[in-house]
Amino acid sequence: MSWRVSCPFCRPEVASRKGASPQVVRQGWYRRKYDGRRIQRFLCRICKKSFSSLTNKPIWRQQKPYVNQDLTFLLCSGLSQRRVARHLAIDPKTVARRLIHLGDTARKANKKHLDSRPPVEKACFDDMESSIHTKLKPVSIPMVVEEKTREIIALRVCSMPAKGPLAEKSRKKYGSRKDERPEARLEVLRTLGRVAAPGLVVTSDKCPHYPALIKLALPDAKHVVVKGQRGCVAGQGELKKIGFDPLFSFNHTAAMARANINRLIRKTWCISKRMDRLQDHLDLYVWFHNHYLLKNPANKRAGTPAQTSGCVINNGWGQFIRNTRSIQDKDGIVMGPDSPESDDGSRHRRGLESTGGRVLYT
Repeated sequence: MSWRVSCPFCRPEVASRKGASPQVVRQGWYRRKYDGRRIQRFLCRICKKSFSSLTNKPIWRQQKPYVNQDLTFLLCSGLSQRRVARHLAIDPKTVARRLIHLGDTARKANKKHLDSRPPVEKACFDDMESSIHTKLKPVSIPMVVEEKTREIIALRVCSMPAKGPLAEKSRKKYGSRKDERPEARLEVLRTLGRVAAPGLVVTSDKCPHYPALIKLALPDAKHVVVKGQRGCVAGQGELKKIGFDPLFSFNHTAAMARANINRLIRKTWCISKRMDRLQDHLDLYVWFHNHYLLKNPANKRAGTPAQTSGCVINNGWGQFIRNTRSIQDKDGIVMGPDSPESDDGSRHRRGLESTGGRVLYT
């Protein structure tokens, strides 16, 4: 067997087997703490720095990478960060740090998925609203949803000034807030333009700011304006009290997001403290929503809704079992048995119990 190893610091690609004098040579090994697997170490003869086979990999320097799949499922299933930490018997700070990592890898996976998905013919566009730290600091979440499949194409968190009875109190306590909604809406619409099919139809409500932005970002698209309706009790105000809702795809997706992301629930004591952390959580949910919650034919590869990202879901309950060349290799979310991070194709024996009493690692 032969392979090629490159130094992550100076990048000289040379053969590490017998032959010409190698510039990267093996230099012992160490045992990984959480599973006892032997990890090969290397030495670069050019820069004199040493590294291992896991250097610069998605799980590099993670003490408990086996919790990534559980975190992905639980954070997108309505649990708070502290409840996830208690459920997995880990420190809450580990959950907070790992959310940054998972959000970043999910962002890359979502961008890669957009480049390979079919063109969008019909889409719904509108805003969601939440808050940061207090109701006096509202934020807007412009979002685009494909009408047929309810797949989330793009979203962005941005600040907005308080309105209604809280506007004067917000200005008095925190000063005037910058309105970033025009730039965020334009960015989301331009992302839609990357995957737009000829003759794209965009449906939105009667917000007076939408037509000019849609015309600027999507000059060839047809804009359909419908009247917004009164919300019903179910769906946290996103679902409407009418027989037919022209914006059903968007409203239903927004209601699912509010139900599955704890910090977005309208009546909750869990609230975001930073906009970038809310963006990380939403990006992770976009990946989870598009590849697990939806049963779209476009997302089905080899019989499961998560095959697009190389993740297999067992028994329909989100047991992310380890699959060949899975998303841990590509995007850093879960792992696979034949990946470099696995131990000869065997699962790690952790005994972690997922929701419903099932054991993820047996």
